[in-house]
Amino acid sequence: MKSINPTLVAAGLIAGLLVTQTGCVESGQEPVTDNPALASPVPDGMVRGTVLETMNSGGYTYVFIETDQDKRWVAARQTMVSVGDVVQTVQGMPMSAFTSQTLNRTFDVVYFVDAVHNLSAPAPAEEPPVSELPTGHPDIDETSSTDVTDNNVAEFESGQNIAYVYANKDSLASQQISLRGKVVKYNEGILGWNFIHIQDGSGDAADGSNDLTVTSTATTAVGETVVVTGTIILDKDFGAGYRFPLLMEDANIAVE
Repeated sequence: MKSINPTLVAAGLIAGLLVTQTGCVESGQEPVTDNPALASPVPDGMVRGTVLETMNSGGYTYVFIETDQDKRWVAARQTMVSVGDVVQTVQGMPMSAFTSQTLNRTFDVVYFVDAVHNLSAPAPAEEPPVSELPTGHPDIDETSSTDVTDNNVAEFESGQNIAYVYANKDSLASQQISLRGKVVKYNEGILGWNFIHIQDGSGDAADGSNDLTVTSTATTAVGETVVVTGTIILDKDFGAGYRFPLLMEDANIAVE
């Protein structure tokens, strides 16, 4: 039998090990080199996950992602994502029992955000903030109305009207109050709420202090005089471009 040189065997094993190790390092570093964002820690206030399902409708992209904490539906301005992509976004505003009219589907919970960033894309583009609603969605922050010409109504409580709320917004923040007003704009079923604009003849249209945005699950109609009772909220950001410096939230509505 031919003898085997132990030195040659050892040299061969070491060479093979070095080749294997080099291949592993190169394979592990390749995605980091292509896209360092995938290797970076998740920033505070953000979530990152893998896309399990996605669909586009009504100007929005809906993505079902699996994070390290949960699985969730996220909706944002339409963007390009595919199943298997890694995406990142802010926590967003959770909306329970939200019904998408364009999808004809109700989600148990969906998080609305300004943008979904696709970290799996070769060069993720910086997406501008949403400045307008998708096509087909009503403008919920528009206060003008041509249907209601007489907005003057008596105060529900003496000295308290819409102008009073704007002038004392800091002290009224997180407080529940009641106001009487006339509905000048009404949008139903947006982000899980009905968005209502009321006016009472007080305030100044130039700075918007004549108009109060109210969110509610109750229904009403333009032209109705109502008493709204809800909590004053400052700097409310629903995501997806829905931002309000002041509004009344989750109001009860009594039609008079």
